[in-house]
Amino acid sequence: MSIYSEIIKLEEQNISFAIATIISAKGSTPRTSAKMIVKNDGSIIGTIGGGVVESYVIEQAVEAIDKRNSRIVEYKLNKEAKDGIHMDCGGDMAFFIEVVSTKLEIVIIGGGHVGHALYEQACLLNYKTIIVDNSKEHVNKDRFSKATFVFVDEDIQEAINNVNINENTYIVVVTRDCDEKALKAVLDTRATYIGMIGSSKKVAKIMGSMKEETEERIGFVNAPIGLDIGAETPEEIALSIMAEIMKIKNNKTGLSLKEIKKNG
Repeated sequence: MSIYSEIIKLEEQNISFAIATIISAKGSTPRTSAKMIVKNDGSIIGTIGGGVVESYVIEQAVEAIDKRNSRIVEYKLNKEAKDGIHMDCGGDMAFFIEVVSTKLEIVIIGGGHVGHALYEQACLLNYKTIIVDNSKEHVNKDRFSKATFVFVDEDIQEAINNVNINENTYIVVVTRDCDEKALKAVLDTRATYIGMIGSSKKVAKIMGSMKEETEERIGFVNAPIGLDIGAETPEEIALSIMAEIMKIKNNKTGLSLKEIKKNG
């Protein structure tokens, strides 16, 4: 088994993980050179020597993945030493825990002018993009060549069913003629963000027709979508939408830095 081939597989699957590497080993230690992959559930691929020190590194790696924060950790392998861990080796070890986070995944339902402009913005930010539509005339792999997946079906519900939606998924509904159907198809998923384009009047009409849905789920939808920056062109609207997605992803205010400094 190659650690590097496993790293490639995890990146292709868009799974967060950490790589723990021995960067220093002095005195008596289980190993002097090794790498180990740690997944966010604490499972591992490879080993850095086993035993108590490995369990400490796994714990630190899981925390690092959760906080998206790489770090260096050091241990004295001596239960008699101050701040030492319960081992008799007597040596010292240091590890670099490198976090490899998942890419933000944007599902763009609708490949028209705004959808394509949003796709281009997402590609610039190196986000994983999935395009969903009900028209082969407007949406194909050539037009969206950098997309991870392109799903097209005359029934937008069937096209959406191909997408693996999880807590790392951000969904934008910008279809030509089936926003309500698309919204219903994704409303009860685990997506972190759902946004739908449209005027306040259109949004109110669609929300009003979805009486069977819970108020909580309807309230979760960001509609009208985007931040208030006076966007008019498809490119400007895409920027407004992406800014809102980043605001939610990073748990920020969306205010200008000047306003934040002023308000202290």
